[in-house]
Amino acid sequence: MTTEATDADLRVVTEQEFLDELTSVTRERGATEFLYLMAQGDGVIGVQWEQPGVDHRRRYRVRDSGGPACPHCAVFEAVLALAYVLPLDLMRTARARPQYETVLRTGRLPHLAFARPVGQPGASWLGDCHAVTGDPHSDADCPRHAVPAPSGDPLDLRVGSLPRALRELYPHDAAATADLQQRLRIARDWRADAQAVASGVREAAATWAFLRNSCVLGVPVPGATGLVLTLPPGQGPDDRSLADLHAAALRALPSGGPLAYQERACLVPEPGPGAQRMPSYAGAMDLTAGAPVRTLRLPAPRRPLSTTGRGVLLLYEARHAMGRHVASAPERDDPAYWESEAALNVFEFTLLERVAGRHYQEAVAAYLQALRREGDLLARPHKVLDRRRRKALSLAFGGLDDEELHLWASVAYRNAILLLLGDVRAFAAHLRRQAS
Repeated sequence: MTTEATDADLRVVTEQEFLDELTSVTRERGATEFLYLMAQGDGVIGVQWEQPGVDHRRRYRVRDSGGPACPHCAVFEAVLALAYVLPLDLMRTARARPQYETVLRTGRLPHLAFARPVGQPGASWLGDCHAVTGDPHSDADCPRHAVPAPSGDPLDLRVGSLPRALRELYPHDAAATADLQQRLRIARDWRADAQAVASGVREAAATWAFLRNSCVLGVPVPGATGLVLTLPPGQGPDDRSLADLHAAALRALPSGGPLAYQERACLVPEPGPGAQRMPSYAGAMDLTAGAPVRTLRLPAPRRPLSTTGRGVLLLYEARHAMGRHVASAPERDDPAYWESEAALNVFEFTLLERVAGRHYQEAVAAYLQALRREGDLLARPHKVLDRRRRKALSLAFGGLDDEELHLWASVAYRNAILLLLGDVRAFAAHLRRQAS
């Protein structure tokens, strides 16, 4: 791979010059397979066009009549301009901004990445946002994007002085303190497993940063499905009763239009033994803030999953939460919904390829061979993996019980279906058919 280094020098341009040059170079380089828009610190925007055998890079600092312009706003204008050139469909164009700003709030450098679909001339390009270590802020940032990097751990809470509404959930303060300490242990354990899986996996960096910096502790309100009390760090004592918070939350809800989720999400540990073993994503109402919030439910059953399995599943659900920005039921008839579901599956497949390695890949290969032989979906997919492959897949996770082994074998089967179809959009259509 060679790089055209002569174009790597920093150039100071107006926003219109930046957009004109970006679109014209993109049109000229019709063989581009990947295009990156990258915040590079100090107000610099990096652009990279990747073609077979060569990377073409340019670096810009955008100025307006009053001085340096906000580089993040310039990136969003660039996405809108590129939407007509690549092309990008409405869903991917709209999703670029919240993904970018989610990474920005974690204090990392957001790198928007666009990829040309394989074998689909004229189809909408794929899109994602990676998180790269570095300070994304400069004096040029507008007020919306001049967000300080997070400091401290949202789960570093002192449970000595509790809000009145939270104390009302328990018979006495000692019970409240003991329960919160248990919930914090559960949340930290789940998050540690996710960190171990995400370590060194570039595709998981933004998701891990979201989990680490944007997720506070949440406690469910018993007997009221969908209501939680969040405990952001550094919050002073709150003397409002649970009834007062509930009434205030109802008054704060707008009468019409979509309800935007808060920027933060919350981890809701569930200490009860129960039968549930896997984490799950759900929308809820945060009575502390009086606004909708995304929640990640973390069970603590008597028979926990493997630590690697827990990490993969929590990252999957966190990725799910990152893609939800409005508190409304998803449009399951919309093809964009199923493309989003397919992208979530691909994210999970990528994690498993990294953490379970060749044993997972061998399981996928076995399912792919069986699919090609049958020429259709398998009538008995559970019969495909022989004893050796089942044992190898189990050992890749440090040992699995039969229930969890079946879980990851079924994921390998879905991965094989994607490979057989050869296209994410066709895989999305498959998921839609299976759900109907």
